[in-house]
Amino acid sequence: MHEFWAFVLVGFFAQLVDGALGMGFGVISASVLLAQGVPPALVSASVNAAKLPTTGTAALSHYLHKNLDWRTIASLCVFGALGGILGATVLTSLKGAVLFILINFYLLFIGGLIIYRGLRDAVPRVFRLGFTRVIGFAGGLIEGIGGSWGPIVTTSLLGAGTQSRYAIGSSNFSEFVVSIAVFATFVAAFAMGFWDGGSDWRDVALPVAGLVLGGIPAAVVGGYLSKIAPKRPLTVAVGLLAFSIGIYRFATM
Repeated sequence: MHEFWAFVLVGFFAQLVDGALGMGFGVISASVLLAQGVPPALVSASVNAAKLPTTGTAALSHYLHKNLDWRTIASLCVFGALGGILGATVLTSLKGAVLFILINFYLLFIGGLIIYRGLRDAVPRVFRLGFTRVIGFAGGLIEGIGGSWGPIVTTSLLGAGTQSRYAIGSSNFSEFVVSIAVFATFVAAFAMGFWDGGSDWRDVALPVAGLVLGGIPAAVVGGYLSKIAPKRPLTVAVGLLAFSIGIYRFATM
C-alpha cells in the first residue's frame, strides 16, 4: 500500500502543476512509470486512463472560471483526436529498442524545452497561433505515442500570444477529449487482439488508481491555480524531472 500512497502524492502534485502551467500531469506520471520499467504502450494507455477523470475535472474547473476559448477548443479537439488515434496506433506497432530510444529522446527534448521556458521565463513558439489545427494534431500525436499534450499545445498557444488563462484552460479542456480518443484506441486495439500492452494491465492498476485519487482534488482548483501559481520554479522542476529520467534510462540501457 505504500506504493499506492506514493502514487496518490505523485498524482496530486502532478495535477497541481498541470492546473498551474497547463502541462505536467502527463509528463510527470509517464516519467515515473517509465522509470519503473513499465512498457511505453502500457504507460500511454495508463496515463490516458488516469487523465479521464482528472482532466475532466480540470476541464469543468476551467469552464466554471471562464478560462475557455471555444474556437480554439474546436480545432484542438478535432485535430488533436485525429493525431492521438494515429499516435496510439503507431505505438502499438513499435517494438523493442526503436521504441525505447524514441521515448528517451522525447523525454530529453521535452525536458529541455520546458527547462528553457522556465529559466528564460519565456515561452518558445513551437507553432504560430494561426496553425491551431497543426498544434492540435502534433499534440495529439505526441500524446498517443506516450508523450504529453501540454508541453506542445499549451507552450504553442502561450508562445503565440494567447492570454495565459485561455491558453491553459482551452488546452486542458481539449486534452480531456484527446485522452478519450487515445484511450479508446488502445481499448479497441486490445479488444481486436492487435496489442497486449507489453505486460499485464494489472501491473499498473494500483499506480493508475493512485494517480486518479491524488489528481482529482488537485484538478478541482486547477482553474484558480492557473491565475496565481508561481509558474517559473514549477516549470523548471517539471523539465528537470523529464530530462533526468531520459538520461537515467539511457544510462541503464
